[in-house]
Amino acid sequence: MDTALSRKRSRLELDPEDDHSRYRDSSADGPPAELKKTRKQGELDEIDLVPPEEAWMMDLNSLFSSPTFHSSPAVSKQLQPHNNTANYVEGSSIIVLCVQGNLHLHYDLLCAVLSQLYTLAPSLQALVVCPDPTSHLPSTTASVLLPLVQGYGPHYNHFVKLGLLHPAGGGQVPLDALVVLDGKGRRRLVLPFGWGAGRHATSPAGKGVQSSLMGRLRMCVERLSREV
Repeated sequence: MDTALSRKRSRLELDPEDDHSRYRDSSADGPPAELKKTRKQGELDEIDLVPPEEAWMMDLNSLFSSPTFHSSPAVSKQLQPHNNTANYVEGSSIIVLCVQGNLHLHYDLLCAVLSQLYTLAPSLQALVVCPDPTSHLPSTTASVLLPLVQGYGPHYNHFVKLGLLHPAGGGQVPLDALVVLDGKGRRRLVLPFGWGAGRHATSPAGKGVQSSLMGRLRMCVERLSREV
């Protein structure tokens, strides 16, 4: 399983059923329900930790030097700013990026397990990467506000570097995902939401998909913490 995701590392593609597929009538023509379930589980099973020698590199200096906001006019005052920068260890801290385009779900799920992740990796850093932090609303239900990093600028585009630029977003909108970087900035895990293996995570019956994706997040953090 460790090499399953890495076989497709050259690019992350949208499945034909992705993007707006979650708005289609579930009774539309397609495989029987059991076959759909088997296919969905098979796609989830393919998501695994990428070996370090095969992982994409992310420029952490560029990421950390990008405009970062700890508050935003669009954010409710009920969301309390939160970060773990005091425990950051250069070269070893695991970084979880919540890349946000249009969905709130993966932000809410990340916030719900953040304390568990800190137990596994006390120096872990959690950040949001979004198109425009000054107008970005990461959640309507979470109680904490993670640092908001501007995803693109005149001389950089983190969505491109992460392989998560939406093909129909005009170069400025990302595919929604949770991304895990190791301490060296290598992209070790991508968890898609609303597309790919996670295209059904936002559906009324998506609890199982959500649970599977977040289980893989915890597994990844636990395994990376042992690599350090």
